[in-house]
Amino acid sequence: MPTRSPTATGQNPLRVLPSALAIHDIQPRILRALRGRTAREADLVAALQLDPLAVVRGLRAVHAPAFRQTRAIPEVGRIVQSLGTTLCWRLLAVPTVPTPSTSPLRTLWRHSVATAMAAEDLAGRSGLIDPQAAYLAGLLVDLPAWVQLLHQPGDESASPSAADWITHWQLPSSLVNLILGCRSRNLNATLLPMDVPGILQASKRMAALAGFPSPLGEQEDDGVDLAKVDLESANRLRRRFETAMAAFGLDEGAIRAEPPEVTLDPKLAGGRSVRLDEAIISLLDCNRSESYRGIVTAFTSIALRHGGYDRVFYAKWNAAKGTITLRCKADSSSRKLVQLRHSVTPAERQALATAITDERPVRLEAPLRGPIGLLAGLSTDELLAVPINSSFQQPSFLLFDRELSARPIDLERDLSMAVAIGKAGTLLVENLLLKRRRQRAQKFALTDPLTRLFNRRMGLVALDQEVARADRSSRPLTVLMCDLDHFKQLNDTLGHLQGDNALRATADVLRQTMRKADTICRYGGEEFLLVLPDTAPADATVLAARLFTAVHQRGEDLGLPITVSIGLTTFRPGDTSETLLQRADHALFASKGYGRNRFSADVEPADEPTVPRAS
Repeated sequence: MPTRSPTATGQNPLRVLPSALAIHDIQPRILRALRGRTAREADLVAALQLDPLAVVRGLRAVHAPAFRQTRAIPEVGRIVQSLGTTLCWRLLAVPTVPTPSTSPLRTLWRHSVATAMAAEDLAGRSGLIDPQAAYLAGLLVDLPAWVQLLHQPGDESASPSAADWITHWQLPSSLVNLILGCRSRNLNATLLPMDVPGILQASKRMAALAGFPSPLGEQEDDGVDLAKVDLESANRLRRRFETAMAAFGLDEGAIRAEPPEVTLDPKLAGGRSVRLDEAIISLLDCNRSESYRGIVTAFTSIALRHGGYDRVFYAKWNAAKGTITLRCKADSSSRKLVQLRHSVTPAERQALATAITDERPVRLEAPLRGPIGLLAGLSTDELLAVPINSSFQQPSFLLFDRELSARPIDLERDLSMAVAIGKAGTLLVENLLLKRRRQRAQKFALTDPLTRLFNRRMGLVALDQEVARADRSSRPLTVLMCDLDHFKQLNDTLGHLQGDNALRATADVLRQTMRKADTICRYGGEEFLLVLPDTAPADATVLAARLFTAVHQRGEDLGLPITVSIGLTTFRPGDTSETLLQRADHALFASKGYGRNRFSADVEPADEPTVPRAS
């Protein structure tokens, strides 16, 4: 009978002990040492360099396929730079784990840190690998031993091996190959090994010689010619180890004493900082945003802040293709998403479909051995998926994650907050869509769909307003009436589609030529009305001449016989919209009578300009 593939959360060694510094009498000391220095990356780097298990979780988050990956062995400093100080604090401020003082985990912890320091020293002397990268490799080379000691008894037939877990954590392939390759390699220790695995093997032996042996009975000195071993280097390594531990209050004498009391800021520890009602008020404030992106950014940030999560992703779900596309994320870091679209596993697909149907959050859990899907793309073992706009053809999800702070997702505990955020997000998006539909309806009611200019109604409203303003302020106002020449003939000979093209081309020329303060509308059929506030007759004639020549040129460019006749008039005391339109219309017919493709003006004699004629 086949066995069920174990879940990554059920037996994950990083859930048993998420941080080597989570040991109950060690964590308070390191947190106390870091208090007041949370903004300094160097302090967090120094702390993480003492914590191989926290580094694994941080490296896993950095190396997630959804973010930028690196094939090289990274450095602890780059993990801090990528995640930022807030998330790195959450790597350290995890729940404490009671551990007996005689536990081999403490011995393995010292051995791992000492190995890392020795690897950095040997790398600097050999030049085979960057010393900081060698430090990280030395810190993690004992991962198989950590897995062995943290293994929880269960169904041995389905029990995963150390290689299973190390592969599951999706660390850089070069580092995984190095860790797994060193397990089976048997080298003689020399002062300067000829390759990187040799450096790690020699570092483990150096750590044992300095007084920090492996608790699993490994004989690091097998085959070692002690005469070739630099004993001074071993003593120097021990002094460096003790100094680093003392800087965080982790020296042997301090650990034997009672641990100090430390109260950690819940924001740094990933705990909730406000009540549900306060989160809802913050969500309702998102209604002020006028953009879809603004709303999404706001409520993902609120979910991150109020829900006690490490990362929140907003994603669009395509059920037909079985893909989910990440649109944005909130995680207190400046990292950018580089892989947006992810395929889902059959189990993930079924769970997401259930969430959409039931309109309820679901918990996704990654199998240890199984196909690559969404959770693998985010390098996490569990997600809380909250559906948004379930009735849409392409609904959305908020994806909540607590992988860095090593806190499990509990549906019973987290459900109220998740449902509130999901419902609020649904209402906010639907409200924005209603606003946009109303705006589009208003726009269509006020614009001409063919030319995308204002329609006659809006043109007359603008003319009434400008006439009233000109009457009050005695500022100049000019009105132009434009009409396409021989438009009926163009329609009859070339067809209505070309006639529509001619209207659109003319509208484009008008838009490009006029100022933003001017009003342009399609007055009727092939007629256009232009209202030009603060425009004197002399300036208007220059503009009119530019208009009819530009329209003619656009027609030649398109191979269409497009020309326009223009009638121009200006505001006079006592004028109304009707009198202005009447004079502009008379001037337009005068242009038609003079042969078209020109403009005529009906202005007061004192303001009469010199009228250019078309050639």
